[in-house]
Amino acid sequence: MKSMFLLFKPLLLFIALLVTAASSFALCVDAEQANLRSKPSSKAEVVWTVGRFMPLRGIKQEGSWIQVIDLEGAKAWIHDSLVSDSIDCAVVKVSKAQLRKGPGAKHPPTPLSFAHKYMPFKKLDRDGAWLYLEDDYGYRHWVIENNLWEPLAYAQLNY
Repeated sequence: MKSMFLLFKPLLLFIALLVTAASSFALCVDAEQANLRSKPSSKAEVVWTVGRFMPLRGIKQEGSWIQVIDLEGAKAWIHDSLVSDSIDCAVVKVSKAQLRKGPGAKHPPTPLSFAHKYMPFKKLDRDGAWLYLEDDYGYRHWVIENNLWEPLAYAQLNY
């Protein structure tokens, strides 16, 4: 019996790790403006306001409120009616990102030319390391991926 336990011990440990896994999920603001709050309540303090296409990473849900993390790692709460998990979005994480008419440095800049840190975009397409994006005015640009933060979903094993 003891040898049987030793044989299955690694499998049991793996199952226990999976059971304690925590996950996060990608969200995108799908409202013109959204208040992020200090607690899961419409009466709680507004800690900041964000615009359409701002990416967030959801980490916990309480009723219709989702606790989120932004690109800086700050936590806040947002009502679930203000976000979507079916829109892919990204935000500029560097002080200034070049906006191009095509995927690659050989393409000329768009009329806007640059996007500053915290400017959010909807993701439309990808060509290698370049992302085709749309801003909240409907203008489209190509940006190199390493200038952007995307709220990718993660699974974290706690053991």
